Amino acid sequence: MRRSIVLALALLAAGPIVQGRAQMAGYYPKGGPDIDAEDVSLIQLIANPQAYDNKRVRITGFLHLEFEGNVIYLHNEDFRYGLTKNGLWIDLPKDMTKEQIKVVNDQYVICTARFIARMHGHMGLNSGEVTDVSRLQVWPPYPRSAPK
Repeated sequence: MRRSIVLALALLAAGPIVQGRAQMAGYYPKGGPDIDAEDVSLIQLIANPQAYDNKRVRITGFLHLEFEGNVIYLHNEDFRYGLTKNGLWIDLPKDMTKEQIKVVNDQYVICTARFIARMHGHMGLNSGEVTDVSRLQVWPPYPRSAPK
């Protein structure tokens, strides 16, 4: 009985530590809800950029970061096959650490940022740009059940 109580107290004490680490993964300096952002898909931004120009948006996509190639794509295949118009240039925050960059690179991410329709990234290769990033975190994979 005493051992169970000690174990339960240890788990309760460790809970905030585990939660703190999970929240620190990626870039989300203020935490909390993105109240001012509109949930949109990359497809909406690419197909109708003027409707979202200069608005805060929340998107999900595959993020690849490299010199002159920081882009959030619809899918990882778009990156692998060089389909740059299926992606948006992403202007990384200046205060984002190397560790935070490493965590999100080559992952599906959720991103909250301001969309700029007239900007098209390095050499105009992309279909727009996101800047003033306030959230960039790994989008966790959820196991899907196999079709029956």
